[in-house]
Amino acid sequence: MNMKKIAILALVLLMHLAAVAQAPGTTPVKISYKTQMLNGRKYYIHIVEKGQTVYSISKAYKVESYDAVTHVDIHFLHPGDTVWLPCRGQFSNAAEENETVQPTQPAAQPSQPAQPSAQPVAPKPEEKRPTPTPVEKESPAKPQLTVVQQAPAPRTTPPVRKLGTTLKVSLMMPLHLDQLDEISTSKFDIEQRGKKSYKQFEFIEFYEGVLLALDKLAERGMSVELNVVDVSDNSPAKVEEAFASHHVGESDFVVALLFRDAFDRAAQLAQAAGVYIVNPMATRSEICDTNPYMVKIQPSVAGMVELMLNNMKLERPNGHLYVIHSNSKAEKPVLDELKRQLDERKDIRYTIFNWTQSAKLTNVMKATPDCNVVSIYDQSKDNNRLFVGNILNKLSAFKTRTPMLYSLTDWTTQYMDLDFAQLQLLNYHTFSTSWDMTNEVHVQFLKDFRSRFGSEPTTSLASTGYDLMVYLVAGLSHRGTEFWSTPTRSLPAMTHPIQLQRSGEGLENASAQLYRLEDFRFVPAPVK
Repeated sequence: MNMKKIAILALVLLMHLAAVAQAPGTTPVKISYKTQMLNGRKYYIHIVEKGQTVYSISKAYKVESYDAVTHVDIHFLHPGDTVWLPCRGQFSNAAEENETVQPTQPAAQPSQPAQPSAQPVAPKPEEKRPTPTPVEKESPAKPQLTVVQQAPAPRTTPPVRKLGTTLKVSLMMPLHLDQLDEISTSKFDIEQRGKKSYKQFEFIEFYEGVLLALDKLAERGMSVELNVVDVSDNSPAKVEEAFASHHVGESDFVVALLFRDAFDRAAQLAQAAGVYIVNPMATRSEICDTNPYMVKIQPSVAGMVELMLNNMKLERPNGHLYVIHSNSKAEKPVLDELKRQLDERKDIRYTIFNWTQSAKLTNVMKATPDCNVVSIYDQSKDNNRLFVGNILNKLSAFKTRTPMLYSLTDWTTQYMDLDFAQLQLLNYHTFSTSWDMTNEVHVQFLKDFRSRFGSEPTTSLASTGYDLMVYLVAGLSHRGTEFWSTPTRSLPAMTHPIQLQRSGEGLENASAQLYRLEDFRFVPAPVK
């Protein structure tokens, strides 16, 4: 073989290798002409084959990768997954453009796509391609769809006993009264109290908040008989014993600050007795699913997600949202609710990213101006702490405009050793916070608490106990048992809003307050 032929073969081989290296997918993409109308626009429906990626598919259809729509993690497409790509006229003929294609019925499609205008798909972090800018694209006017929903069957309020002139309230909580003699009041132990903790003081501020509320209610002529029951063990048997010995089932309502197993048994006993039971701290909405006597005080996930989305649309209207998760069981209710609301509303571009599979998302985010980041990452206590430190370091290192960071739980109270300067830089937003000293109600509450107990509260437990007692006792005193069927709104004297609504069978707080870190203190965040 002469040198000329060798050179030609070498050139052909190099061109082939270069083409392979540049192609993100190893399987050729065959164009599909099957289309579907979504939100007034026509989309090609492409079924993924082995070796294909969003980038290779989008390139074949001559559209940008971030205009493609998937309903799975874009970095891990599998054969059989569906990708929707907007028709731009490249492969259309006159007959196809004029045809009327009915949308696929939900029952016939395994997974509905997100609304195309709401969910761009970010490129793989390891591929060096331009990141989509969050500039709104011009599009034809979208037809208004009218959805006729069947009215839900009216719920009936479960029967309760007639109220007396004095409300009977049982408070079940771990006080560890049998260990009181272990508390030392010697001068040495008092000076070293930061190094020593007693179980008796874990929830005492909640009890103090309840007492402060009763003082205020008594000033307004409302009478309450408080039945305090010590349930120190997370034991269903102890709960059964307490119900029997302290006549808890004869209460007008029960407040149960208990651990999971003990509370679940208390809820069963309260339901059997026809008594409303209040859970002050649980975040899991499923406790309301089947128990019509359940009252969940912590805000609903749906309410918190709605506030976050409204706030980020107001503060950064053209921002791109990144939802960071780890695909854990604990995250599922929040992730499902985020997907539901993002799919319903069409004004937020977003990417859902699994941090445990790749932590290179920040490479993409750096090229995306006006990022919003919602972290719902929840693996375990140690993993969560490592993740929080890691994500703060990465996001704070952005040289361009830094993202706005959101979390449902307050990292400033969960992780006291965090660099608050990083949170400040990231315009940190969250729900459970320290006191808002610009709020007159908060300031007055702190003054009253200090006057009553000689110190200020260190946690939000005090205000939770105070708010729920003011809300429930005032509502029942003024409206009787009708309050349970149509609960009233929060009272002006409360530090945090409560608006009970039926969720499943039970009642859940539909109100929440979003806060933003500003000048190293939390202030209410603007929402629509």
